Parts: sequence; C-alpha cells; structure tokens
Amino acid sequence: MIASRPATSAASVSDERTPSSSPRAIAPLAVRLLSLALRLALLVAAAVVMQLGWMGIWTLSYRLTHGNDYTFTYLMTQPAVWSKLMDQLLLVNTLAPGLEMPGFQGPVSLDIVVNSLVMSFILAGIGYLAAILLVDSGVSSVRGAVLVVLACELVFQLTLFLTPGLYTTDIFSYVMYGHISAEYNLNPYIYPPNYFPGNPLLNWIHPIWHDQPSVYGPLWTDLGWLMATITAPLTSLVTTLDDGTTLNVGLMDQVFAYKLMMNVVQIINLALVWWLLGRIFGTRPRARLTAFVVFAWNPMMLFDAAGNAHNDALMVTLLLLGVVPLVWHRRGEAISNVEWSIGTVFVGLSALIKYTTGLVGLFYILPWGRRLPNWRLRALWIGGTGLLVGVISLVLFIPWLDPRALDPMLVALSGKVWMYTNWAPDLAALTVDRVLDPSTADDPTALHESVRSATKVVTRIIFAIYLGWELVRLWRIAGDKQRSLLEPILEASSRAFAVLILLVMTWVLEWYWMWPLALVTLLGWRRMLTKVIVAYTLTSLPVFYVHHYWSTNMPGVLILAYALPPLALPLVDWAWRRWKPSRAEATSVAAVVPIGAGAVSE
Repeated sequence: MIASRPATSAASVSDERTPSSSPRAIAPLAVRLLSLALRLALLVAAAVVMQLGWMGIWTLSYRLTHGNDYTFTYLMTQPAVWSKLMDQLLLVNTLAPGLEMPGFQGPVSLDIVVNSLVMSFILAGIGYLAAILLVDSGVSSVRGAVLVVLACELVFQLTLFLTPGLYTTDIFSYVMYGHISAEYNLNPYIYPPNYFPGNPLLNWIHPIWHDQPSVYGPLWTDLGWLMATITAPLTSLVTTLDDGTTLNVGLMDQVFAYKLMMNVVQIINLALVWWLLGRIFGTRPRARLTAFVVFAWNPMMLFDAAGNAHNDALMVTLLLLGVVPLVWHRRGEAISNVEWSIGTVFVGLSALIKYTTGLVGLFYILPWGRRLPNWRLRALWIGGTGLLVGVISLVLFIPWLDPRALDPMLVALSGKVWMYTNWAPDLAALTVDRVLDPSTADDPTALHESVRSATKVVTRIIFAIYLGWELVRLWRIAGDKQRSLLEPILEASSRAFAVLILLVMTWVLEWYWMWPLALVTLLGWRRMLTKVIVAYTLTSLPVFYVHHYWSTNMPGVLILAYALPPLALPLVDWAWRRWKPSRAEATSVAAVVPIGAGAVSE
C-alpha cells in the first residue's frame, strides 16, 4: 500500500515554484545584481583614476597658467574656487613637496611642477585605457554602463571647465579678434592685437601672437564678432580690491563665455557620436559603447575642448555633421546625391574655421564623382555643391573683404612660416645641418632655415605622393557599386590627417589630433587605425607640454617619444599575429605526441 501524501492544492504548488518566493530563485537574482554592481564599480574605479589626474591638472593650472591676470581675477572673484585650490595645494604639497602654498616666497621648482603635470596626464590616460578595456572585454558592458559613462564624462567636463588657470592663450586671442571686429569695427585679418595697446587683453595674449592677424576662417571670425557683440556689456565691468588693484571681471566673463560655448559644443559632439555609432553598430551594442568611451573619455579631447576651449571642437562638430548624411539612409540603400551634397557642405563649413579639414572634402568629392554615371551629372552636382560652398564662404567673408586680408592665410597655407615646434622631421633636419655646419651645433639662435626649407619640400612631395595613392585607392573602391563608402572615406581621411600632422605641419599642437580622433571613433575600437590615433592623443599631451614649459631646455629627441610609439602598434600586432599561429601549431602537435616522448625534450 502506498502511503498517502498530504493533499496539496494547485495554488500552493504554483506558489512554491514562483521565483519571487523560492530561495533558490532569489539567490541567482542577488548574484546577478551583485555582479552588475561590481562590473559598474570597476568602470567607476577607472573614472576615479581619471578624475585624480584631472584634479592634479586642475591644481597645477594655478602654477602653470599662461594667463596670470586671468587666473588672479578668477580666484579673487570666486572665493569658493580659491578655498578649494588652497585645500588641493595643501594635499598636493604633502604628496610632492615643492608645490608650495600660494604666497610662499620660496622658489618654485619647475621640474617638480612639470613632472607632476606629466604624471597627471599619465594617470588620466591609464584610467581612460582601463575603461576602454573594461567595456570592450564585456566586463563593464552591462545595463547602466551608458549612464555611468555620461555621468563621469560630465564630471570631467565640469572639473576642467572650472580650472583656475589656462594652459594656452588661444582663447584670449579668440576674444581679442572679436574685440577688433565688433568693438573697434576693424578687420582682424589686417589689424593684429598689438595695434591696440590700450586693450588689457593684449597682456593676456602670448607675446608671439601680438603681431599676428587672424588666420582663422571666416565662419570663426563671424562667430567671434557675434560673441563680442553679445558680450559687449561685460567689457567695462571691473572690480577694485581693498588694496586698490583693479580686476577686469568683464574680460574674465568673456573668456568664460567661450569656455561655456565649447563645453556645449562638446556635449553636442557626444550626442552626434552616439547617434552615428548607433547607425553604424546598431546590432553590436558593446562595440558602440566602447567606441563612445574612446571619444567621450579621451583625455586630449576633454583637456582641449572642455578645459582650454579650442575651436577645433567646433570643427569636429561640423565634420561629424558631414558624416550624418552618409548614414541616415536605410541600410543597403545607396547614398543619394542630396546626401552627398549636404555632407560635403558641412565639411566645407568645418574648413571655414581652420582650412585643414578641407582635406576631407577631397575624400567626399572623389568617390561621389566616381558613382555618378556621366560628366554632365558630375558637373551639375559636384560643381553645384562647390559653388554653394563658395557662395557661403563669400557671404561669410564679405565683412572682411580686402586684398590684404588674405595675406595671413596665404602665408599659413604656403608653409612659409618661421615657427617650428613638435615637428618630428625637424630632428632629422637639425641633425643634418649640424653635420654640414658644425658651427650651428652649440648656437641656440641658429635658424637652420636652408635645411629646414629643404625638409619641408621633401615632406610635401612625400605627402603629395601619398595623397595621390589614397585618392586612386578610393576611386577604385568607389567603382564597386555594391560596396559601402563610409568606411573607406573615414579611413582615408583619418590617415591623411595623421600624415599631414606628422610630416607636413611644422607647428604641431596636440589638439590637432581631435580631427582624426572624431573620424576613427566611428570605425570602432578594434581597428588598428583607431588604436594608433588614440595612442597619438595620449603621447602628445605629456610630451608637448614638457616642451611647452621647458622650451629649448627639452632635448629634441624627446619628440620621438611622441611620434614613434604609436607607429610601433601595427608592428607589434603583426608580430603577435605571426607568433600566435606558430604557437597554436606547436600546441596542436604537442597534443598528439605520445606521453613517453616528452622525456626526451626535458
């Protein structure tokens, strides 16, 4: 006889099997939540490492500022910032003696300050790379990661927006050119800042730019006029301290207006990058998020857009808007002529801030022309778009039309400049000159102009040959009507920017790497080209600022620490790929070797 079991209702059985009431079901849920929290915590930890770097940079800006009057005005009118700086200096001086408190009369060790800046950059870079690897590996690519990335990025931006000092004086030149066009009603392409000795901004601008008329495009000049017109009531605002010192509060506010504008521009860039990545990596959320981190947390992008407010951030905005028409059609459909035209116009607008991004226009026009069936349509569409860009340029330039207004731009475009900095080929040029003329070896005033001119000619010939290769390659790719052109255009444009910066431009500043960074981001982190460009954004920051503050005391060979390591990445990758199959082969052979045979090798 089978023992009878207690009667159990269907309802009670159902309740026992409900996950919410089952301890076995609750346990996996708790584990999943704990796992999620830990994965996000690792991403936050990477952000904390970056923020430590930014706080170091924030504090050091007090000592390394290139706008003493600006920094003094800022700190005297913002007691909360001053109090925070005092606390930071106490902490930092404890960790690195020599970074003494404000007002201390002892000498300041430039070596300690600059070395601390380099370590802060490295710290930010370590946190950045850790975040990329955490997301790319899937460890932190979980629900909520996007919010963490955005929240931390905004904290980074706010920190850099509020820095007491500025590491460059370009923003002061922006304000000054605006004053020349709007307040003095004169042409900034003709009248340099030193034409206005009574303007206190002249003392804020670096001396090498005092006699330099504007070299920016008409779009930026018009925007400067607009900014100066809007902020004109601020110009006369002054504050007098108890000791009688007069502070130009209005000028400080105008500088912050530009900083605010560039921070808003950076937020727009984030939105554009996220949308574009969604179109490109729609079915690959991890690849999309990783690429977004590559752009959003990039130390160089944050430092020079949010912190130093360089107008290159706006160039990036227009470049990204130029990509939008190439991806907004349905997947599998061809890019329409209207979309090609709109994209090309946005690239043209980017070049009307600084002319270098006009290079990307070549990589739009050529494949577009290849896809058009005949020369009549090429003349109609490409010629019409070119005419439209020309008309826009003319309209923007009308207020400044004067034969002399083109001189600064023509000099810059011709390469006839006396400025050389961070130009890797210059090391070869100077080495050759010192061999040919030993008298220049110990002469810091030697210009080495003849050998430098020859080097410029050689590098431009190399670039022209390379550019021709890129264009021919893109023409052939465009001949395949079934192939998408987005990726080849992004690759060619990014490579061309890299070669231009490394070989052709004799005055190289790290924020130029914003241009290719924005484009390689859309290719994704797994691409070697992306990794190379990201590496340049990381190596250029510390090396260029060591050069910036040590000037001629820095060994020129240190520029190679910026130029060469990123180029080694493809070689390392190639060597790894060569070794990996050999290793796999050896492993598979060992797997079938009899056990007794192993005694021989030992």
